[in-house]
Amino acid sequence: MRKLRIASLAASAVLIGTGAATMAPAAQAEASPKCHVWEQNTTRFSGWCDGRGPASYRATITCRHGGEHQGQWRWLGDRRGSTAWCEKNDRVASKWQFISG
Repeated sequence: MRKLRIASLAASAVLIGTGAATMAPAAQAEASPKCHVWEQNTTRFSGWCDGRGPASYRATITCRHGGEHQGQWRWLGDRRGSTAWCEKNDRVASKWQFISG
């Protein structure tokens, strides 16, 4: 199982992809919970993030024909996870990631 990291900022969402994180310099000092991917393919992206609510996360992907699709908001540590998927006959174009709110 691959692990991703996610960071939380009070004022804005931080996007975490399968590569390096993009975050403001002030946020870099904060501890980031690990995220665990259980499914990543051409149509779906699912997983969960360590931590403790009420901070939250959700999965997001960008589909070729339908723009960005987002999964369910979950509190950090909620292992039910979040799943984002593309509509029928569409595929993921980019951005398998978790966002924090």
